[in-house]
Amino acid sequence: MLSGGNWRQGQGELLNTQEKMLDIWGNIFKKPVEPETDFFDDLEGDSMAAAAVVHWIGIVFGVQVPMVEVFEQPTPAELTRLVDSMIASG
Repeated sequence: MLSGGNWRQGQGELLNTQEKMLDIWGNIFKKPVEPETDFFDDLEGDSMAAAAVVHWIGIVFGVQVPMVEVFEQPTPAELTRLVDSMIASG
């Protein structure tokens, strides 16, 4: 189950943003997802799934992503770039 910070224990390394994002999406959609080719709509994403994505992004990354961005940035890779940008700009 997801929780704040590094929830997936690996080799003692912190996961990068994209790996964390893929974990979020994988947990919500209950299957592995590809960063560039799995689109939110193709995964049968709905408003509840979008709310879950935004919720977990807030917990894991500490940034508030508007829910509309899940539909405007519809792949994990695109959403990762947005989150990286938000983190960098503080």
